[in-house]
Amino acid sequence: MKAWLRFLPSIVNKAIMSDAIKIYDIDFNILRAHITPRGGKMLVNISGPQENESIRYMEEQGIEVTPIMKVVTKDSEKCVDCGACVSLCPVKAICFEDDWGVEIDNQNCIGCGFCINSCPTKAISLME
Repeated sequence: MKAWLRFLPSIVNKAIMSDAIKIYDIDFNILRAHITPRGGKMLVNISGPQENESIRYMEEQGIEVTPIMKVVTKDSEKCVDCGACVSLCPVKAICFEDDWGVEIDNQNCIGCGFCINSCPTKAISLME
């Protein structure tokens, strides 16, 4: 499951994530992160047989967990299918369909933002 994790300043220095990995034997992949002493957030992919239990643990420790289905979204009315975003995607989550329309695979997207910055019509935005 992909999710945004939000951290308050009071828990930034705690080892909550490493404890969750050890206790619940989850796979934890950080896709994007911005954490400072003032708090922050991470886009993560969490998986494993005790995924739900680990999420409950994180929430009990003060982390706000927001599951997401889409990392980025494309405004079809603004998009001109130019493909400027396709070559910049480091994980190949953006491709051309058979009809030459641009398609975004949110299962593979890591939220790096390269596509957002490359779009000349600003048709792609990060879901937060």
